[in-house]
Amino acid sequence: MINRLLYFLVITALFFLFPVSKLLPQDHTGIISSIEVIGLNRTRPHIVTQPLEKFLGLERTAFDQNEVFAVIMDMGILEPISAELVDNEDGLTLLVTVMERWAFFPLPLIIARSGEFNAGIFVLDNNAFGLRDTAVIGGMYGSFGWSAMAMYNYNPRSNGLPGGHIFFMYGHQEREAANRDEEIYRRYAEEQLRLSLGLNYLLMDLVTGSFALSYSNINLRETDNTFNAPENGATLMGFNPGITLRQSNWDGFFLSQQSISFQYGYNYAFFGSSFHQVEFRGVYEQPLLPGFRLSIRSGGVWKSTSEPLFEEGPQKAQVNILPRNFSALHYAGMSLGLEKQLYRVRWGALSAQGAWQAVFSHGPVSDSQFDHGPSIGIVFYLSRLALPAMGGNFAYNINSGLFQFGFSIGISF
Repeated sequence: MINRLLYFLVITALFFLFPVSKLLPQDHTGIISSIEVIGLNRTRPHIVTQPLEKFLGLERTAFDQNEVFAVIMDMGILEPISAELVDNEDGLTLLVTVMERWAFFPLPLIIARSGEFNAGIFVLDNNAFGLRDTAVIGGMYGSFGWSAMAMYNYNPRSNGLPGGHIFFMYGHQEREAANRDEEIYRRYAEEQLRLSLGLNYLLMDLVTGSFALSYSNINLRETDNTFNAPENGATLMGFNPGITLRQSNWDGFFLSQQSISFQYGYNYAFFGSSFHQVEFRGVYEQPLLPGFRLSIRSGGVWKSTSEPLFEEGPQKAQVNILPRNFSALHYAGMSLGLEKQLYRVRWGALSAQGAWQAVFSHGPVSDSQFDHGPSIGIVFYLSRLALPAMGGNFAYNINSGLFQFGFSIGISF
């Protein structure tokens, strides 16, 4: 009797100390426990599986194929074919089938804008050594001079080492500065040498920190057309920390991104004027209906100097309603638009864009001004080549009454 009582007490204690669920086999059949990628030839497997590891531990009911496609397409070197869950002994395998894009080729690059034409040839590898690194070497020649450049951009390694870049550029350019009415008020020639070394590191999910060290040497050159030129050139050492928050999603039509970045720069002058610089850039793309999305872009730059040598065009304000040779020191711009995919073919997708743009600018000659107007264009997103897009646009500045036209191949829109 006593033995039976002791036996009962022991079983009862075990029941409370160790729940029955711990004594029974656990059901992991609905959990993603491994990743397999099919279709890789040149790309090293860990380059693809590493960003997909965020899906490990995900339940079957929470799985969304479009989220996997967004990660694959965001790499820029792969085209997703399928993503499915396959049962295994420990749960589920995320089986992803991809096709590698053409990443190594000679790249003709054409940039045409109102009053300007530039063409060049570059040898590009967007998947150097199968590591998704980017290697570029080539040159441009156009309406206002020539330039040569070389760059190697490497991604963070799987062993925890940060990513970064090495950049070299040398060129001879004739610079023009114009107001919103395309009236030129400054023209001069310069030779510029620029070197840059940078690092970037994933601080946390979606957040990347960066730091770049740069050297610039700008020498002014007299030409027959020179007038109202800056007094001196400059030799600068730049220190540029920055931070970026970025994510992307795929809805079956567009790879959309939501990102914001800030960068501070201190440019120490060995010769010329030292100055501070602050830049920001924001992109918000959101699908509204199938094949139809909202697009908001903003950008700006502020500099502590008034030297005309450091003026620049409106590209950093994310607008194209100003002339390509418009010049100012400070910008703050925004573009609010819609985009509709027209049709998709094997090589990519064609879409139409429309936006309303507004920009504030300030320069030593133009002073403070505000411009706004519409912009329309078409874009062809490439799916077989590891390049972003090609396309053209028209823009109209209501304040000046002037149209601007742009066309490019091989650069991102």
